[in-house]
Amino acid sequence: MATTPGAPGHRTLTPAIVGAAGFVIVCAFVSVAFVAARGGLELPLASPSPAPVAGASPAPSGAPPSPSVHPTAPPATTGPPATAGPSASAGPTQPPTRGPTPTPDPLATLPACPDELDCHVYTVRRGDTLGRIADRYRVPYQVVVALNPELIDPSVIVIGQPIYLGRDPFARLEPCPNRDGCYRYVVRPGDRLSTIAGRFGLTVVAILELNPAIDDPNTIYSGQVIRLPDPTP
Repeated sequence: MATTPGAPGHRTLTPAIVGAAGFVIVCAFVSVAFVAARGGLELPLASPSPAPVAGASPAPSGAPPSPSVHPTAPPATTGPPATAGPSASAGPTQPPTRGPTPTPDPLATLPACPDELDCHVYTVRRGDTLGRIADRYRVPYQVVVALNPELIDPSVIVIGQPIYLGRDPFARLEPCPNRDGCYRYVVRPGDRLSTIAGRFGLTVVAILELNPAIDDPNTIYSGQVIRLPDPTP
């Protein structure tokens, strides 16, 4: 509708204005249709706030910052360095090896001779011989013979007879007065100087040197006292 020319406050719609308005409307329609076809507008969602991290609370304004606490190593101790102990792979400690246990002296089981040192008394039993007794008590046979001059024949002993045993063949003899390494022996029936020497592990010459009064080695008699030297004084 045309306006009256010259009337104030009214504008005439020109074809250019009408065309521009139509273009805007068409563009708006096309945009709406395009957005609808794409599934609508997608607004960006707010990113989730990060989880709170535990930490020291901020110091109040004006307060000095708290010092950070760090683990400290224990103070070094002075002294000698520790020695390494035995390895874990080492086996159990073995006890020290000991030697064989010494066998007790069988003579200690026998009664001692009265008034005589290093001498013991054994009573003959059935089946005994002088050799068996010597072996049983670990005494040399000749020492047993020397300790028992009463035996006329060492191969003949009887049950109940006392037999004197010891380690020292001179144990039953009296020492010579005023002379060391010397013993007094009383000659018995059947003795000869050679048998006495063999019994005590001596020589006839050694006996004669200590007994200058004996002129003839074959002339000794029962009850005679002769001196015998100790070969190991």
